[in-house]
Amino acid sequence: MADINLSPYTAEQQAMDRRRKMAEAMQQQAVLPIEMPTVPGAKVSHLQGLAKLFQGYIAGKNLSKADQEQKDYENSVSEDTARLFANMGKTENIQGEELTPAVPADITPAGSPIQENLDRKAVIAYNLRNTKQGMRLDNEGQNTFMPSSITAPQINEARDLPSETTEDVINKPAVQATYGPSRQVPLLSADLLNPTNPLAMKTGQGKQMLAQYLMQQEAQKQAIAQAERAAALQVHTAKPGETAYRMGADGKPVPILNTPALPKWEHTSKFVNGQEVTGWVNTNAADIPGSFVQGAVKPEMTESQRLDAEAKIFAGNVEAAKAQDVGRKPVVFERLPKGVPIGAKRTGGKTPDGKDVYELNNKKYVGD
Repeated sequence: MADINLSPYTAEQQAMDRRRKMAEAMQQQAVLPIEMPTVPGAKVSHLQGLAKLFQGYIAGKNLSKADQEQKDYENSVSEDTARLFANMGKTENIQGEELTPAVPADITPAGSPIQENLDRKAVIAYNLRNTKQGMRLDNEGQNTFMPSSITAPQINEARDLPSETTEDVINKPAVQATYGPSRQVPLLSADLLNPTNPLAMKTGQGKQMLAQYLMQQEAQKQAIAQAERAAALQVHTAKPGETAYRMGADGKPVPILNTPALPKWEHTSKFVNGQEVTGWVNTNAADIPGSFVQGAVKPEMTESQRLDAEAKIFAGNVEAAKAQDVGRKPVVFERLPKGVPIGAKRTGGKTPDGKDVYELNNKKYVGD
């Protein structure tokens, strides 16, 4: 996407220009000579000169005011510009949504009365008074004459019991509020274009610069996304014996198709009943020892094995063409002539007797 160029000429600037032009027109009118009356006998009023002076004074005041408005506006534009450049690419951490509210601690402050001790003191004092009178409350709350059971230690204990708390007592500790996961948000966003937002850009020019920045950021995001999609469609390999794959969104390869591993015969020997037997093993086979074939001549692929290998390679090429998604013409599967190794490509040339020429690893082949 091309860069978006927004004009800095805003409504505020247009309004200031109109006020300045009106003040300049009034000033120009004030310096013009007083028009003489064309009616015979009419005289020029002495107030017309005073009106000219007043008109010039008002024009001068308006021009000064226009100069100050322009200066203030340019300062505000500078502040918006500095804010824009200072916050480009920066983010702030926004706390997640509150899940459970905070619960304050239940604290009994120092100096609070200890009701239990006060009740205990009251009971001791009441029983002490009744004991001095020869009376005491029994368990049923009745006044009965009985010997005193109040001892000196009980009186001292009641006297020493504190009536008030001497320090804060935490009955229940405070519970902190819990919040959801926090998130990072850019400092420059479309919210700063909203005039109802107290943090919005002050000037129209600042808003236009912010809008241009946000549009360019969005264009960059789209370009990156397109590049990632193109990379995801790219096939990285489709060689025999390897796995063709695309890169997934998580950066991990996604297999497309396993192309067959062609037999790779190597000469070897093994001992059978104490005698050495020469032969060949396929080092590309899953079970290399089990692929042993006795004989002095390298084994050839069977016709069915050759057809299967050619078909799988062709299928891998078709999948690669689909992944590239470049509108290639459909290819047609053609069997390779005998004597041409699998994987060879037609060069387009022909032998004098009209046979097609194939190439593999910079070597030319002609079918039998």
